[in-house]
Amino acid sequence: MRYIGSKTNLLDDISSVIDPFKSNTRVFCDLFSGTGSVGRYFKKDFQIISNDLLYFSYVIQKATIENQGEPNYQKLKKVIGKDPFLYLIELNVSKYEFQKPTFIHDNYSPTENCLRQYLTNENALRIDAFRQIINSWRDQKLINELEYFYLLAGIIESVPFVSNIAGTYGAYLKGWDNRSHKRLDPVKYPVTNNDKQNKSYNQDVNDLIKVIEGDILYLDPPYNGRQYISNYHLLETVARYDNPEIRGVTGIRNDPDASSDYCKKNKVSTAFEQLIEESKFKYIVVSYSNEGLMSEEEISEILKKHGNPKKLKIKKIPYRRYKRTSDVIKNTLNELLFTIEK
Repeated sequence: MRYIGSKTNLLDDISSVIDPFKSNTRVFCDLFSGTGSVGRYFKKDFQIISNDLLYFSYVIQKATIENQGEPNYQKLKKVIGKDPFLYLIELNVSKYEFQKPTFIHDNYSPTENCLRQYLTNENALRIDAFRQIINSWRDQKLINELEYFYLLAGIIESVPFVSNIAGTYGAYLKGWDNRSHKRLDPVKYPVTNNDKQNKSYNQDVNDLIKVIEGDILYLDPPYNGRQYISNYHLLETVARYDNPEIRGVTGIRNDPDASSDYCKKNKVSTAFEQLIEESKFKYIVVSYSNEGLMSEEEISEILKKHGNPKKLKIKKIPYRRYKRTSDVIKNTLNELLFTIEK
């Protein structure tokens, strides 16, 4: 999935900084999970605790962190006669009888009453049909909770690959990108079985930190002032399928509870220090940009104040950022990996 701040390309670097204390640790916690790439990567090595404030992220964690393999859907298969992913892929949406309003189609694809073109009409209708079908299976108790979340994660994962956007849902393209004409089909996430009691949460991190504990706490908070709910509002609505009140040209959700203090310059340092102070983990790893709302010095001082200052280490991973109009390097962008013992 295309996602701002995804750590997929930094997994080896993150692994290298925790290698020194890997042998005597058991529980790894990923508090700002996003697409879940970090938790899934380390699931083979640890019991995982994952969390994210956004519900669509929580769905992905439930599907891939709590599940110990692809669900078998035994009860459902007896009714529909096939794998549910295949059932959805083969669905002829033009013949499907919708039981409820088609919220995605009516608000995020072009119609008489809607100018937004995040999705083609067919793909928007496919999302509406998929969501209504799997909700019906859940309500009829044909699938259990983890089977439901695995199916839902497969739908969410497929949406960005047919969305008519440049990168996020902060805006849609005026013309149609080639990818948007592809048919939306749910995809299956690979799931690791680690035979451990993994747990996923959908809470504010500063509330959750008070009731969890473990060995390694990995923190990847937002870097800038743009709220993630604004950038990924459509995925949130697909996940919740709650017919929310929406506003503006982009149809953003009216969702104040999804606003994070880590995207607010006047609140981020206080929130971060509270998080570090109240954490009950032996090792803390923080991933942050050197162009983020908090400076390298601020983060270092907070970590040293609530951890062992002699154990603080900082690894800088350089990126090259170019101006769009030339090959001249504009400035140096570094991903900073802080590690400290409490």
